[in-house]
Amino acid sequence: MRNPDLHTGAAQIRKGLDLLQETWEEAADQWNDVVSARFREQHLEPLVPEIKLSLDAISRMQLLLNEVQRDLEQ
Repeated sequence: MRNPDLHTGAAQIRKGLDLLQETWEEAADQWNDVVSARFREQHLEPLVPEIKLSLDAISRMQLLLNEVQRDLEQ
């Protein structure tokens, strides 16, 4: 049985978050008004901690899957 890999998907999520943050910083140089502040507060700021919690959960799930895989191989 092949060992499940959640690291690849997690890396893509991290890369996407980094790209989102970089792009927002670039856009914020040009778009700096009440609407952009509301967008940042309502959408971007809540998203970052949720993604980080999800990545932590993915990491813990990978550890559990690795343990299950080892147990199955014994």
